[in-house]
Amino acid sequence: MSELDTVIQTLERYISPLNARSLVRRATRDRPTSNVRSAKALSELVTALQKSIRLFLAEPELSRASRDLAKLCQSAAATRVEACRVTIATESDIITARMEARRICDEMSVKSFETQKVTTVVSELARNIISYTSGGRMEIVPMDSTRRIAISAVDDGPGIPHLAKVLSGDYQSRTGLGRGLMGTKRLAVLFDVTTGPSGTRIVAEIAV
Repeated sequence: MSELDTVIQTLERYISPLNARSLVRRATRDRPTSNVRSAKALSELVTALQKSIRLFLAEPELSRASRDLAKLCQSAAATRVEACRVTIATESDIITARMEARRICDEMSVKSFETQKVTTVVSELARNIISYTSGGRMEIVPMDSTRRIAISAVDDGPGIPHLAKVLSGDYQSRTGLGRGLMGTKRLAVLFDVTTGPSGTRIVAEIAV
């Protein structure tokens, strides 16, 4: 059962099915219904419905209905958006990482522009692993309390030469490594690189 179905079923305890569906349809008119999966979006929907049901209910049923709707938010808040870990070894792994990034953004109700920033960073870092090392791994972690998504990319490659120049924008390799790292740095609110002969670890946090 979807979150919307659960909301409608809750409303139907107090008002007619026709009115319940009408209120939900009106409350979701300006938001994608797929995003109601997140706790934040569900809370916004419930707040709107708690105002709307005043047209149909009087006390004490109004208070009971508001409490039941609020319980849905508490349940959703307890369900955290799951992080993901992806092994990066082939081109198809880049696609998998992008899909997982989009899934996390959808579940956090991230807007399209910020979603594009997250998927761009994931693509750049995953492609660097494919292009310059024999493979690695990525982790994408939702940080709902700070409205950020943390992306880490780790490989066992030979390290990034001229790192200071690369990050200052004064150096670009013929293969474009500098452009990818600088692009990621510009999109991130936090950016950190640790590199050496035994490998590289890049962490970027994107505000969403």
